[in-house]
Amino acid sequence: MVRLIPAVAVWLCASVASAFVEGNCAKSDSGLSWLAPKLSPGAAISCLGSPLQQYNAGRYWGQQYGKNAGVVVFPLTSQDVSYAVQAAALSPLGVNFAFVSGAHSMTNASSSTGFVIDLSWMNSTQVLQNVKVSDTTIGTAVAYQGGAKWADVNAATAGSGYCAVGARVGNVGVGGFTTGGGIGFLAGPYGYAVDRLAAAEVVLMSGQIVNATKTNQYSDLFWALQGGGGQFGIVTKFYQRAAREPTLSQVTVWVVDNSTAALSRQNTVNWFNNNNDPYSLVYWALAYVQSGLTEGDYGIQNVVVGVQFGDPTSTTQADFNTTFTPLINGLNITASATYTLPFAYLTQIIDPFFPYGFRRGFYGPQTTKITTDYLAAITLEYNNYINSQLANNDFPASALWALQYMYPGLNGNLPSSDSATAWPHSVSAHQTLFSPAWSSASDDALVNNNNNIFNQITYKFQQANGAAIADYPNYISPSDAGNKVWGSNVARLILIKTKYDPLCRINQGRVFASPSCLLKGAGNIFP
Repeated sequence: MVRLIPAVAVWLCASVASAFVEGNCAKSDSGLSWLAPKLSPGAAISCLGSPLQQYNAGRYWGQQYGKNAGVVVFPLTSQDVSYAVQAAALSPLGVNFAFVSGAHSMTNASSSTGFVIDLSWMNSTQVLQNVKVSDTTIGTAVAYQGGAKWADVNAATAGSGYCAVGARVGNVGVGGFTTGGGIGFLAGPYGYAVDRLAAAEVVLMSGQIVNATKTNQYSDLFWALQGGGGQFGIVTKFYQRAAREPTLSQVTVWVVDNSTAALSRQNTVNWFNNNNDPYSLVYWALAYVQSGLTEGDYGIQNVVVGVQFGDPTSTTQADFNTTFTPLINGLNITASATYTLPFAYLTQIIDPFFPYGFRRGFYGPQTTKITTDYLAAITLEYNNYINSQLANNDFPASALWALQYMYPGLNGNLPSSDSATAWPHSVSAHQTLFSPAWSSASDDALVNNNNNIFNQITYKFQQANGAAIADYPNYISPSDAGNKVWGSNVARLILIKTKYDPLCRINQGRVFASPSCLLKGAGNIFP
């Protein structure tokens, strides 16, 4: 439960007994001069060009989303966040306001050229027993602050016998992940994070601090946070119903030679259709990586990943080899890597496959089934995309398209209806992911065009094989309309946005079209 502080700040706050200000912006800014004496000792205000402001600008995973803010506030407590929200309303810089948790937002929602609240110093996690939040008692909760990353949460819960459903990549922040759906490694046995959320501490845009639950006076806010994103307030603490911590996890990554690519597609379809273990999952991917994963020439590789978590509730779970041999039978494997480790450290394996330093995206709709023809169509488009990037002299290292297996029905953990949560997902489906990585802004349009092609392949396939289903909020594409993600819930989300953010102060990226947001020219999600 140690608060992690960026190295750049250690020397600055080592001997500081009160909040400190980097730069001169607070002297002439009424909001900042009001804020400075109110913040906790060790909190910070960093002006444009100062070290902590530069640290904030460099946090954004996709380079195209990082901006130099006029001021960045680093709070230590929820009360600090409340003061910062009020200060932003008094400051001229607050016209362009944003707050950031993990800095992985793919819709540019967490960066601004004006006033930014950076939650990264609020990153502690606790496992709590019989905790009461407002009118709700949670038997065992994993309570994590809004500025934590999943590597922080997993490290704090390791060995406790409990864990939270979190992201597959340790660098992902808890805020956007939890409010944006929460498809994680453990969704198969335990459901999505958004459905395990039991309560949330939220700082409203008035500065008021409230606890929202499913049944108290802020139940509409709680509902909106279940997949509606961070447009309604700043969540400073999440209370997730704890899951049982798996025993040892095993992961194997196989690189499949192109000579058996067709058989790989068939094996994958068969595995998806026949798996009966919610603790086992597969990722079928096309990636521009080195032939040996960490060495060799870069090229288009068919990568297949098998993941199995030790079922803490059963002694009869089939072992890894029994579970995944059908997946790789007959394949010409050119490289592989196997890892066996505690669940808490699994995300450290994944982190290197999504490096910083690129322009980056995370997009993709869902599909309730797959076929070999579908995977073949995706393969053709992926080759077209990579060849287009290379023809433009760009370097798409780590760019991938992946199909992520989701256990049917999520082991009984889905909501009862599409209106039960802001994100409609009463039917589970396999998740697609197009994560391009490119260097030049001149290729932005090319990436967007190819993303649209990938999406249309999946939309048409799903339409031919089942009822339309909502896209995953955290993977929303720039050109997608709101109803692709939130369906008929958009109208209600606009009303809740109007209630809790009446002046549309949270207005970066994709924004529900409340009246005040429309007046500001920021509203772009419509019913």
